[in-house]
Amino acid sequence: MSTAPVARPSQERKVDEGRSQQLMDAIEESGVPNHVFLLTEEEHRRGGRQIGTSIGMLIFGTVFCAIPLVAVIIMAVGGGLAFLPCLLIFTIPFFWFGGRILRGSIQNLFYPDPLEDVHTIHWFDERHRFIAVVEHTSDPETGQEFYPESLGGLYLKSSDEIAILYDPPSEGAMTQGNRRVCLWDPHSQEESFVLLNLEWFSYYEEEEARARARYYSRKLGLKFNLEANDTAEMNMDVINPEGRLMFIRR
Repeated sequence: MSTAPVARPSQERKVDEGRSQQLMDAIEESGVPNHVFLLTEEEHRRGGRQIGTSIGMLIFGTVFCAIPLVAVIIMAVGGGLAFLPCLLIFTIPFFWFGGRILRGSIQNLFYPDPLEDVHTIHWFDERHRFIAVVEHTSDPETGQEFYPESLGGLYLKSSDEIAILYDPPSEGAMTQGNRRVCLWDPHSQEESFVLLNLEWFSYYEEEEARARARYYSRKLGLKFNLEANDTAEMNMDVINPEGRLMFIRR
């Protein structure tokens, strides 16, 4: 597979001027039109109280705030008052970052967001070469379904491609790694070449990801000729136009 976008003449992408909302409303009122089909869907649950995660972040945030505070107390008791103003300035980022962690964990423990079942659907309108992303939510306790929400959409260009980006597991298994099949614009003028993530896989599901990439290639009529490390997503001509040295932290 190629590891770099193929250069082609640039094309202007049509703007979604409400088509995604119109398509969603039409499906809700009259069903799915003949020229529209379900491209992909994903279900997950969000919100609710995440006790384990929140307690862990609460401890981490407390420690993050306590370390500079202890250092200030030790310096004050030890007679280093002359250096105290400099140390206080040094503690600002610790308190800022630790405070944000504490606030988020306390928010989740005592005032969690409502628990919701989320069903995200990508519809493809063949007639207009348009993908609409629609989110359906429901209450997992009562089963009540709410009116769906349009998350937007985009028109395809003939130069768009299907790509697989992979993120290998980190040393020491700190992260498990993954693969994702995505819609790729090799002529993007944005910071990312990725237009839309279509499906996610484990890093070790290499053949499964390729099979799905070929499926999307057939359904959307786009080429699939790119597999690359996920750092290739970044459009360096936009992010770093002057070509200065950059360090990417993994």
